Amino acid sequence: MVCRGGWGPGREVVRPQVGFVDCGRGDVIDYRRGGGKRAWMRFRARLLALGLLVFVAGPVARAGGQAPNVRIGLVRGIESVSFSGPAGVTMDVLRGEREVATAGPGEVWEVGGERGRARLADPSGERTWSVRRGFRLTPPEGEVVRVYGVEGHWDGVMDRDYRGAIEVRRGGRGRLVVVNVVDVETYLRGVVASEMPTRYPLEALKAQAVAARGQALMKAGRHRREGFDLCSGQHCQVYGGATSEDGRTDAAVSETRGEVLMYNRRLADTLYSSNCGGHTANNEDYWPGQRPVPYLRGRPDFDAEELGVELPLGEEELKQFLKYAPPVNCNQPWYGRSSAIRWWSVAPREEVAEALREEAGDFGELLDVRVTERGESGIAREVMAVGSRRLVRVRGGGAIRRALGGVNSAFVAVEPVKGEGEFPAAFVIWGAGWGHQVGMCQMGAAGLAGRGWDYREVLAKYYPGCEVVRRY
Repeated sequence: MVCRGGWGPGREVVRPQVGFVDCGRGDVIDYRRGGGKRAWMRFRARLLALGLLVFVAGPVARAGGQAPNVRIGLVRGIESVSFSGPAGVTMDVLRGEREVATAGPGEVWEVGGERGRARLADPSGERTWSVRRGFRLTPPEGEVVRVYGVEGHWDGVMDRDYRGAIEVRRGGRGRLVVVNVVDVETYLRGVVASEMPTRYPLEALKAQAVAARGQALMKAGRHRREGFDLCSGQHCQVYGGATSEDGRTDAAVSETRGEVLMYNRRLADTLYSSNCGGHTANNEDYWPGQRPVPYLRGRPDFDAEELGVELPLGEEELKQFLKYAPPVNCNQPWYGRSSAIRWWSVAPREEVAEALREEAGDFGELLDVRVTERGESGIAREVMAVGSRRLVRVRGGGAIRRALGGVNSAFVAVEPVKGEGEFPAAFVIWGAGWGHQVGMCQMGAAGLAGRGWDYREVLAKYYPGCEVVRRY
């Protein structure tokens, strides 16, 4: 068998086509010759011991140890990258401990890609080193590596500092991949400050830290084929490295160290989004085809008796609900833009028609757009476009948002605006919330924390049935 990606549960194990076993730690065993049978027996015994260790391990709540490392992809497909270190940088060859060179404080070095090689050059360009796999860049303990020209999700391209180690790996066709190798807790310092405003109440930041930690541990490995565990953008979690760190979010990470949410002794998928508009959504309402997840149920972000509203609502009542900003937990103008809780837009018919065609194909002239199916929360599950040639249906929150021109959420109502001819001149889109609205509502968490809720109470509201557990 071949152990890919290191040791531990969930790693891929396949039978080799040749006689080698690579366990991801540098030890390769050939069990066909040269004492291979004894080596193979030793390997099987070691694998059995590991299996027994995993089997008899105690509950996660009693688990100890250090925070695991994660590999974060920062930049992909580039020809070269420049870096420095305020306190210097040591450069090693990947897959080995051989030191290549040491950069002095503030010196800017460069790694370039060439066919089948990675090439390191000193500031003068006179000294170069060329290797097959790439280089590892390590700052002194507690210091950072500065990588130049990294694109961020919120703030564009800028120079960014990173803790841990930086790997500059050779990619395909002479291109490079830049990866930050860092422990999860340090990683979270760069995530929580990027995913939630640092001015939010501390208990909301702590709830965010727990949710983000669960996302990191559950989804690590989703980019394994690209050479890293997680990306640094919204597809995984926005990560700004040490450049994004803040004292308040650092405290939130530190005070919840190792804590995650568990459901039935399994790690919970702690999804979150910016603003739910007053009611979170069931996971299967936004992502059709998914099985309902017990702890990702749509939850009102208000007191129904106090507000005098109880969802689901009829279509006309729902339109009225979307046209004003009720006093729900996520209606917090002092914590964020009021446009996140309620918004509207007027889109010309041809613009809506073009977006719908890109998503659903041609249907002739656009005559009308209707929401034909909703979830209990009011989120649109299906939108139908009435065309002169045929009807087309768009299902799923992401597809609906794209089909309506990239709107902020799928919690929408659509009204045609009559034109001079037989076709509508435009469509008014009324909407609530920002994002997929499944799981924790970040602005709602801020509202609850501002009313005195602690982070465990906040998490219990948005992930019912889950338990906060210290994993390490």
